[in-house]
This record gives sequence, structure tokens and C-alpha cells, in this order.
Amino acid sequence: MSVNESHERSAESRAAAAPDELLEHEYDGIREYDNPLPKWWVWIFAGSFWFSLAYYFHYHLSHNGQTVAAVYEEDMQQARELQAKASLAEPVSEESLGKLMSDAALMKDAQVLYGLRCAPCHGGRAEGLIGPNLTDSSWIHGTGTLSDIFAVVDQGVLAKGMPAWGKQLSPIEVRKLAAYVGTQRGRAVPGKAPEGTAVAEQ
Repeated sequence: MSVNESHERSAESRAAAAPDELLEHEYDGIREYDNPLPKWWVWIFAGSFWFSLAYYFHYHLSHNGQTVAAVYEEDMQQARELQAKASLAEPVSEESLGKLMSDAALMKDAQVLYGLRCAPCHGGRAEGLIGPNLTDSSWIHGTGTLSDIFAVVDQGVLAKGMPAWGKQLSPIEVRKLAAYVGTQRGRAVPGKAPEGTAVAEQ
């Protein structure tokens, strides 16, 4: 048997074993064969489908996993913390606390800390509850400078029930709280009546 005859018989056997079926529908004079997708492609598609369902359940419904956005925000927060801690090399002053206060992202982090430590007494908007309103122009202790605010946050006012946060929080947390309270000055949020001595706006 010649090589050509062998190829012809092989082609004929393949055609007989799996004939291509011409589909009935027609588009613009074009008809197509019913060629099934390769098995490997079907399995990859099925695997992708089930993986997407598992991913959606794990990250969006069960809330067990962290999304890419959440991981990024956590990394950025850690970077901001490292940058803020670098300020500990500088002494507490209007300038060093002012740098923290001018960092909007860092103050957003500090707002969370404020909500945990300070809001129960000063209100979520710093409008004053048990403690004084932090948004008016009157101050009981000091004159409302960042250094004065830091001293009160750090040392507390035990006679008034104000904790000495310097004994409970890290040094950078105390600075962040003082800087955050500094951002609230002059907002005049309606709440508790002014207490202490009125001072000019900082």
C-alpha cells in the first residue's frame, strides 16, 4: 500500500467516524457546521464559572476575605502610620502638630480613633455631651492652641473626668487626637453651650 493510499484511507475513516453536521440555519447565504467546542475549553469555562461564584461568596457575601481595595487601603493606612511616627522625632509644637493636622488622610484615620475614645463625652461631631463643645471659640483649659490641646489630651483633667490618654495610648495616637481636635476648631457645631474663656479663632 502506498503512502498516498494510506493517507486517503485514514482521512476516510476519520470522516466516517465523526462526520461534520451541516446546520439548517442560514445567514446571508452562509451555513455553518456543528463543530463542538474542545473538551479542554469547556472544562476551563466551567472552572472559571464555579471559581467566580466561590470568589463572590467568599469576598462579598461571607466577608471572610479582603478585597483588593481593602488590602490597598490597609497598606496605605500602615504607610500613613509610619509617616506619622516619623514626626515623633520632632518635639511637640504648633508646627509638628500642624503637619499632622494638614494631612487629610491621616485625620480620617484619627477620626476613627476620636470616635472610639472621645465621642462618648464630646459627641460624634465634637458638639459636646458630658465634655465641652470642641467646635466653639471658648476653651476651659488653655487658649485652644494645638500645644494646649495636646497637653489636655496627654495629661487629662482628672477633676473633670477627662482621662490622661497619654497613659493609655501610644505617643503618636495622642498627637493624632490633638491634631484632629485642632481640625474641629471654629466649626461652631450646634450643641453644648460654650464653656470657659472665649478666644480669637486660631
